[in-house]
Amino acid sequence: MSPFDFVFQALAGLLSFYYQLLPNYGVAIALLTLTVMLLLFPLNAKGMRSMAAMSKLSPEMKRIQAKHKNDKVKQNEEMMALFKEHKVTPFGGCLPLLLQMPVLFVMYHVIRGLVNKTSDGTFDPKYISHSSDLYQSLVGQTEMKALGIDLAKSASEVLKVSFVTALPFLILIACVVAAGYFQQAMISRRNPQQNVADNPMAKQMQSMTKVMPLMYLVFGFTLPAGLNIYFLVSSVFRIGQQTIIYKLDPSLSPGSGARTVDSREVEGSAAKKPTGKKAIEDKRGSSPAPASTNGKGGGNGATARPAAAAATGPAPARIANRPANKKKKRR
Repeated sequence: MSPFDFVFQALAGLLSFYYQLLPNYGVAIALLTLTVMLLLFPLNAKGMRSMAAMSKLSPEMKRIQAKHKNDKVKQNEEMMALFKEHKVTPFGGCLPLLLQMPVLFVMYHVIRGLVNKTSDGTFDPKYISHSSDLYQSLVGQTEMKALGIDLAKSASEVLKVSFVTALPFLILIACVVAAGYFQQAMISRRNPQQNVADNPMAKQMQSMTKVMPLMYLVFGFTLPAGLNIYFLVSSVFRIGQQTIIYKLDPSLSPGSGARTVDSREVEGSAAKKPTGKKAIEDKRGSSPAPASTNGKGGGNGATARPAAAAATGPAPARIANRPANKKKKRR
């Protein structure tokens, strides 16, 4: 007995339960997929939060890379310290993608077990109770039809018969690929290109998200069509999941939350360098007083008046043009 048989039996039993509620193979697989995605929701949400946090740290990561571009050891040390300070896991954003592989493995074996064939080509389902409605519906049959599609067959098998027969399979695959690319587009919008370019890990993760829809295309064409229902429902669920998480927590959006290093530097330099009216007033107040031309020192007389004029603007014409002989007469 395989160590995974317990997991296969648990999911197949749950699939059998859903089929008893709604006797449709496609609906039962969709409900099973929703159950699995709900169980994985906390881990997927954690991965999305980690991805958003890494995107916000990109300016600081870029600064560290530029500062220690010739010392990789010091660069890695400061990177790890940065992640520790902000409680960010570098590979946390890859978690949702990494989880898809084991779930796909389990779902594949559950569906293949349901359409396990005997020597005469009829079904002998595995992993479910012989008394269940699902077993009774499949045993001795050669098809597992839902929505006009035999979920036990792949598009490549049906395409050998005729294109018209394979058309529903191909439409289902097209929907799966479209949902995958739409999900990837949502991730790209949430993580701007400039942040991704500065973050090698985010760049690698974005490459993985672009490859996944192509993997759906390959899997959907070669594996049983029942798995395409799993792919489609899981992608739609993730689209809704991303929308809900970002709506409930706006701080995950790139433009929110703490200010980045670049924005602080720009604001600081702007504060140190006044402009407009303030700059003109500061310039007037800090300009040196003109030297005395009457040959007398001290802080009064002709020296004091030009200094005051420099601070307050040009003197009135009546005072500025007063004849010098009046001054001598007053003495």
